[in-house]
Amino acid sequence: MILLETVLQDLRYGARTLLRNAGFTAVSIFALALGIGVNTAVFTAYRAFVVRPLDARDPGTMVNVALRLQSGVINARLSYPDYEAYRDHLRSFSGVIAFSIEQLRLTGAEGLGSQRSAEAGSLMGRLGLLRPSANNAEFASTFMVSENYFSVLGVAALGGRTFESIGLPALAASPAVLISENYWQRRFGGDPAVLGKIVRLNGAAFTIVGITPHDFIGTSVAVPDFWLPLSLEPLVHPESHRLRDRDDLWCRVFGRLAPGVSMAQAQAETTLLASQLRTLHDPHADLSKDVTAVISPGSPFPGQMSAGLRLAIILIMVGVAMVLVIACANAASLQLARATTRQLELGMRLSLGASRARLIRQLLTESALIGVLAGGLALPLTWALMHVAVTRAAEALPVDFGTVVLNVNPDLGIFGYVVAISVFAGILFGLAPAIESSRSALFSTIRGAGTSPARSRLRHILIAAQVAVSLALMIAGGMLVRSANHALRMDTGYNGDHVIDVTFQFPEQSQYTADHKAVLVRDLRARLAALPGVAGVTSARAPNDNGGRRAAVSVDGGPPSAGNMRALLYYTWVQANYFQTLGIPLSLGSSFQSQGGQPERTVILSESAAARLWPGQNPLGRSLRLGTDGQFHNKGELLPDGPAWQVIGVARDTRGVTLDGSDSEQVYVPLPADRLQDYPILVRTDAGPTPMMRAMEPVISAVDPGLLASTATLQEMLRQTDAFLVASISAVIASSISLFGLLLASIGIYSTVSYIVVLRTREVGIRMAIGAKKRDILALMLQESSRPVLVGLLVGMGLAAGASQLLRGVLYGLSTVDAISFAGASLLFLAIALVATWLPSRRAMRVDPLVALRYE
Repeated sequence: MILLETVLQDLRYGARTLLRNAGFTAVSIFALALGIGVNTAVFTAYRAFVVRPLDARDPGTMVNVALRLQSGVINARLSYPDYEAYRDHLRSFSGVIAFSIEQLRLTGAEGLGSQRSAEAGSLMGRLGLLRPSANNAEFASTFMVSENYFSVLGVAALGGRTFESIGLPALAASPAVLISENYWQRRFGGDPAVLGKIVRLNGAAFTIVGITPHDFIGTSVAVPDFWLPLSLEPLVHPESHRLRDRDDLWCRVFGRLAPGVSMAQAQAETTLLASQLRTLHDPHADLSKDVTAVISPGSPFPGQMSAGLRLAIILIMVGVAMVLVIACANAASLQLARATTRQLELGMRLSLGASRARLIRQLLTESALIGVLAGGLALPLTWALMHVAVTRAAEALPVDFGTVVLNVNPDLGIFGYVVAISVFAGILFGLAPAIESSRSALFSTIRGAGTSPARSRLRHILIAAQVAVSLALMIAGGMLVRSANHALRMDTGYNGDHVIDVTFQFPEQSQYTADHKAVLVRDLRARLAALPGVAGVTSARAPNDNGGRRAAVSVDGGPPSAGNMRALLYYTWVQANYFQTLGIPLSLGSSFQSQGGQPERTVILSESAAARLWPGQNPLGRSLRLGTDGQFHNKGELLPDGPAWQVIGVARDTRGVTLDGSDSEQVYVPLPADRLQDYPILVRTDAGPTPMMRAMEPVISAVDPGLLASTATLQEMLRQTDAFLVASISAVIASSISLFGLLLASIGIYSTVSYIVVLRTREVGIRMAIGAKKRDILALMLQESSRPVLVGLLVGMGLAAGASQLLRGVLYGLSTVDAISFAGASLLFLAIALVATWLPSRRAMRVDPLVALRYE
């Protein structure tokens, strides 16, 4: 009871003290609110993106079902036959559901809007991050789900009915879909007559039988346009055998734990069933080997976080933690400066019997109170800004992405986080000043207590810490910005501005056989080549289409194996005129011979690939073999495995999509004439690319109105690569964090120096009374105030050098110690710091000596 009364007394006294010093309180609250707000925003985003639960009733009982392979990799996708086995035999779950995402072509909906207009109007479209369709086709974001999906999640239809209430026989006889309330409102204006309406997805007719609730996302993060039963998948993919292929892993699987069953029990039973299913898989498939079930809390994201995402999250967390450190150092340096004026008060309290521990507790109470007030300010502001950001981000995406739903509303978890970080920040920034102030008060006299050397050193250390951490953030942000710029402006080794990539997709209908597709592609190539301004047409994957394939390479005549593999290189199927069309010169040898049928088994290497395989030697005439075992490829994809290939040429290196430039090491393999339909068409134009892409639209429609195509220059595709997007997003986040750090450090330097100038008013008056010039006073103030800034700059460059080593995985074409970033950020920060120091120091020049001598 006595302790509670003492705490209340400390709170009341602290509140009165803070009110008497409104300026100090406001600056401290503002600085801490920035630091707390940035951390709260990142924590909220982390919860909204990474650890969000499923959108279901009682989400705590929903789990992800995945398998850990013998290699240790967690596979979050299963085949439909395996899902059926889990659904029918597992007793640890009250229900098991399957889910997959598709983009299906939508027809048969009246009042159809232009998808291309919607794409172009979105922020991503305006930034050139989307590949527009070359015709006016519309795609619908579709979630393909098991028939028990809605009942297991515990969600009822807003209108109409769900699949489980219809039954499989009725669904097969009369195919049905559900429409989301969001798409119903956006696309049909909330027309109740939508129930019973027929729409066509990939050409198959479906009847809309229900409407899902507003913003219902189920097991994903975005609201789809339609929900389609998995059992009807053959209607939209007629050539697919997914429902019967046990080795086609394409479904995410989720379960609801039965009452009283733990995740460990469910994992044990699932592992046992997965072991029993091993014999039903292809003997060479991963699932035919020992596997272990992984049951994790229900989340839209797979259980295993990628190394890149984990690194990005860690770097962001470290960055915002550094911003909080800057904010705390900011408030601490100001608290320390203000403590000089409180020495009389603190000394008197000690003289009246207060213990040093009592003083420290009182000072910590005041700083904790500032932290809580800062948290109270940061929470609503952060929520408002996050709400606006999420809304704008959703609007930036094109409509065919669906409606992204991110819950950034503060809940008990976020509230508890803000309280904890606010109290922690308050104690963190108040601890050092409290200890130093109480120690100084022990040895101060009732009058004339000056600033102790220890207090000055601590204040300088705090300023230097702010500068060092802020500079490290600025340099890291600058390097990431330069990395993103370099990714776009680098020399790719090919002509990216005047080569257009035409990627096409055939309708999934039975008449589109391989022969029919080949005829259409030959017709399309001939028509495109006849367009005015077209200088060349070839078929191949573009260097930066995110679709690179790799193969093991051996040079001793034997098939590649762990014992004789010389290198793991990228390979690309190309036509003979590929190098001429893209403007890639050959440094040695010759290109492929243009001929029909199966080409000779010859290859062309890039310069770096040749140096990797035969360093310092002439590779022409040598042979190699390629093997793709263990490497990613699609079913039915053309593979370079088999007999040896002879090297006939060496081409200049190109840069593609990898951050480390490893895809410069290329093996170019001649593309057979009968596989042209499997690869994009690359068109070199002498005219402007934009008019040429518009001229292609009627040509594509004339070949086949059902042929879907997208066009983009290779330079536009560069902006859509994973490497460039990662670099750009990293640059935006790092720059934002570094700007917050710079703002806080500038405020801290300015506030601290301003307070010190006021405290030294009497000293300044004495100096001026005995003959000191104003410029001498200014030089003295600048010299003393700039010393910790310069120390902080040196320490900051050391921290930045260490941080750049951590960032080397996302730096595109930059060394880990980039001179421009280091020098530019350091000079900019020095200039800002000098301005923040100079402005309050000028006040000392205007001090009246007589007034200063009477100042107390």
